[in-house]
Amino acid sequence: MAKAEYRSSLRSKSLIKKALANLMHQKDIKKITVSDIIREADISRGTFYAHYPDIHSVLEQIETEELKKLISLVNTAREEDSGINNSTDFLRVVCNYLYSDLDYYNSLMQTSFLNNFVNRLVEVYYEDTLAAVLEKDPEKDVSEAVLYLNFTTAGAKQVILNWLQGSIQGTPDEIAARLARLLELCNKYYS
Repeated sequence: MAKAEYRSSLRSKSLIKKALANLMHQKDIKKITVSDIIREADISRGTFYAHYPDIHSVLEQIETEELKKLISLVNTAREEDSGINNSTDFLRVVCNYLYSDLDYYNSLMQTSFLNNFVNRLVEVYYEDTLAAVLEKDPEKDVSEAVLYLNFTTAGAKQVILNWLQGSIQGTPDEIAARLARLLELCNKYYS
């Protein structure tokens, strides 16, 4: 693919994703059509279908890109001197990231996007934490560690979703600190 074609493709995909995000601020995702997106993005129907087979694929790409951005942010924070050293720091980075564009993420709540996004984020945390638990105590019963992590990550995920919806109040730092305290309590009983 030539450079100009590649740039054009990237530009078209960007226009489509932005159009969908804008439309989700205005109406329910189930009521958004490809026609709405092409009007909002000012592109042709052929351009949309050259890049995506349907609206769901646009959402999947947004989800993948958002997760990559957040994981990169978490990894960068881990590498810095003041980086992520515990679950409070991890949760603080996540909460601040989501809070930075709260309207956008609230719009995405009407789809399975945010739930899928948080599930994938939890998987990253889960895998890192499971490896750390088993490294710390190689004799630890793996099924017990998995049970503990399933319990704590499901709870943390639900708190974050409820916070984004507004049913739990607090700043990103407050939510991260409260969640971390709960995780530490669970960990105290688990260890």
